[in-house]
Parts: sequence; structure tokens; C-alpha cells
Amino acid sequence: MKIGIIGSGVVGQQLGLGFLRLGHEVKIGTRDTNKLSEWLKTAGENAAAGSFEDAAKFGELLILCTFWAGTESAINLAGEENFRGKILIDVTNPLDFSQGTPPKLDSSTGNSGGERVQKWLPETKVVKAFNTINAYIMVNPKREEGDPDLFIAGNDESAKKTITTFAEQLGWKGIIDIGDISHAFLLEALAYLWVIYGFKNNNWVHAFKLLKK
Repeated sequence: MKIGIIGSGVVGQQLGLGFLRLGHEVKIGTRDTNKLSEWLKTAGENAAAGSFEDAAKFGELLILCTFWAGTESAINLAGEENFRGKILIDVTNPLDFSQGTPPKLDSSTGNSGGERVQKWLPETKVVKAFNTINAYIMVNPKREEGDPDLFIAGNDESAKKTITTFAEQLGWKGIIDIGDISHAFLLEALAYLWVIYGFKNNNWVHAFKLLKK
């Protein structure tokens, strides 16, 4: 499958490598392709870089992993028409760094980042996922203390099943469907808890597990 990634930071690069290892083709969209020169050297022949529009056109499955402040702009540059009918994994977290660190959470019930992305892309199957863990352990996420869970939310049931399958292939054992995109706020609040714990303890490799019994 062709995977188009909107956003060229560590998250996009790490997920890109994960999908490449599964045998997919990956194109990362960025404002500056030069920043991906080192990534391209190690990623292999099925990896490419281009503009946001290039990646959105290329991908049969799309991943959105931009810094929140530039997310709407990136979508506009990519072209709304290039998202239509496709599954979009929304990995963004609406964090406001305008007053320094730790950031503030710019998300609330009914106005979460995931809901805003879905409103900006009404004909796209948006699934919130991979936003509650360090980029370097989004693939093969096993920790010394056990396997973390991946929480997802979205309106389209078939899209969530597709993302569940991909997540399992990327090494996740526990994938928990929280519900429709209105519950993206819960995932973003969980991500905010992850961030606050990280700043307080200077630890960035923690992860969440839902204990059921």
C-alpha cells in the first residue's frame, strides 16, 4: 500500500520506517525536503519525500502528524480533495506552547483536535491513534514492565478495523476502541497527562496500560 505522511518530524519519520518495514511505500510531505535527507539515506528505495500535496496525492492511507499550530495550514496546502474517501490517522495533539513549557491543552469536549480535523476534512475517515506515546516506541512498543495499549477513536468502523490491523502488524498487542471521533478529547487528555508526567519527571518513555482484571 502507498502511505502518505503529512508532517516530517520524528513522529512521521518513525511511523514511516515502521510502514516501510512492513513492505509499504512511504512518501513524507514537508515544507522543506532538505530536512529529510538523512532519513532518506537510511529508509530505503520505497521511501520518498515531497510537499504536503505530493504526500496526500500519493497515499492510499494518510497519516497526519504535524505540530498542532501548523496543522490546518498543512491540510490546506495538501488540498482537501486529496484526502477525500481515504483513511487518515490523526496523530496530532492540540498543545499550546505560546506561554512556554509545559504547554496547555487546547482541547475540550466537542472541540477536540480530532473533531476539528474531521470538520476540516468531512469526506475523510479520520481515526485518532498513536498520539499517547513517544515517537520512538510507536513501533514495537514493548516496555520492560509490559505491553502498553493503543487507544483509538473514529466514526468509521471499517477504518478503525484497518488501523487495528496495521497497529497489530507494528507490534501492538492491545488496541482499544474508545468510540467515535467525539471521544478524541479523551485520547488528547491522556496524551496531555503523558506530557505533564514527562515534564515533571524528565521521563519520556512511559506508556499507558488499561488493566481489565
